[in-house]
Amino acid sequence: MDFKYNDFTGSFVKPFGNNFLLQELGLFKEKHSDTPKIESDDLRDGAIEVAGSINRYGSELIATERPLSRSRLLEIPHWALSGEVSAADFQGIRRPGTQRQQTMDQLVSDEAIRQFLKYRTIKEDVLATCLFKGIVNAPYTQQKVIDMEEEFGEGFSSAVISVNLPSAILETLDTAATDLRVSLGGWVKALSGMLVLCSPEFYKKIKYSEEIRVLVQHGVLPDSTLFNASVRANLPAYQAFELDGLTFVNCVGYEKYISTGEAFMVPVFADNIVQSDHSPREVISGPASRNARVAASGVQAPFYAYGFEDRLGNRTVMSEFGVLPLQYDLSMTKKLTFDV
Repeated sequence: MDFKYNDFTGSFVKPFGNNFLLQELGLFKEKHSDTPKIESDDLRDGAIEVAGSINRYGSELIATERPLSRSRLLEIPHWALSGEVSAADFQGIRRPGTQRQQTMDQLVSDEAIRQFLKYRTIKEDVLATCLFKGIVNAPYTQQKVIDMEEEFGEGFSSAVISVNLPSAILETLDTAATDLRVSLGGWVKALSGMLVLCSPEFYKKIKYSEEIRVLVQHGVLPDSTLFNASVRANLPAYQAFELDGLTFVNCVGYEKYISTGEAFMVPVFADNIVQSDHSPREVISGPASRNARVAASGVQAPFYAYGFEDRLGNRTVMSEFGVLPLQYDLSMTKKLTFDV
């Protein structure tokens, strides 16, 4: 069926503003598990103590420090999505932006894309809850709520940034960044950058403070501190600026995770150059479980999509995925507030 219109000029489309900041930044290293549950070992080296010298010809010996280890079993939370396409969805219905009738293949494709976007939306929510709250909600697993502090024994570190004292912003930011680098331990050599993910209030309080304005005005800080083209090129959808080696990002839309007046200083790690099977932050995907044929194939993917027809030719589009983010040491993320 054709739908004829005079001077048809197409359609205007305003997509929903999907927010996938954490996935775009790549803060969590992607890994896959072939089983619904994972078992992970956690080894922590203590500080190596300085030892005094001994008698060259004596019998004294010096012991070395051993790492502490712990093993844990965690289940990967799972989601399954479904959508139906029947004759009622295309017969006599014009496809928006065209003068043609909808087709079943187009509707199946549309549903598959919607399910993939829903997967990314759910994944962003799970990552943000883990990064900023330190928990993973998993109501259908044995733990119900996976608490990173409870599992791995470390809580968020914190710092107060002074915005009301003269010349204190840079000093307190530098102190916070230095403390965070110390808490990284040996992972500091894998550090490739430092992000400060801010609530809008914290972002504006720093960027438009009197101290920063005066330093830029007198040439102590470059104009690029506030008007950085390279940052805008890398994060075109977000307000961001660089200051003293820190990249501040205005996380509009993350009010559910970042409270008013708060920010999180988050290290970004390069490819794993530390002798460790795990990165400090990881997101683990699991196997397919709803479709036995896909499960038996052993294929590995973060997102599984498939479809089938009933005896009348109606189509069902389905997808499933598992998402388990982990922060092995919450003290590697620093919560920032400003003084009142």
